[in-house]
Amino acid sequence: SRVSQVQLHTQKATKSTMSCGGATDARAADAEIQTLIDGVKDQALAKAKEAGRDGDFATYEAKSVRSQVVAGTNFFVKVQVSDSECIHLRIHQPLPHTGEKASVAGVKVGQDVGAEVEYF
Repeated sequence: SRVSQVQLHTQKATKSTMSCGGATDARAADAEIQTLIDGVKDQALAKAKEAGRDGDFATYEAKSVRSQVVAGTNFFVKVQVSDSECIHLRIHQPLPHTGEKASVAGVKVGQDVGAEVEYF
């Protein structure tokens, strides 16, 4: 019937809309993610200071990550910067053929160590 065809089309569109460009679930950060954040540490510190954070990072360790495929990849990384504080970074890594380097596209300062990193 016509209603069934519309429902099926809507279900397919909804499924593709939800999965396309959506962020993955959080997972533990690995050595590759640590290398990624090490490469943007100066940018992260500058943006954290712009957002109101005082001082340098006492530590700088990737704890968890979500990713989102766009024109390249956005990484949402929870980074522990002291015993009691994390920052959340949004890092954009362009597609390899562009030759561009990864860059910090956003930062959330003053995050609790227990807080999960979310899309932002």
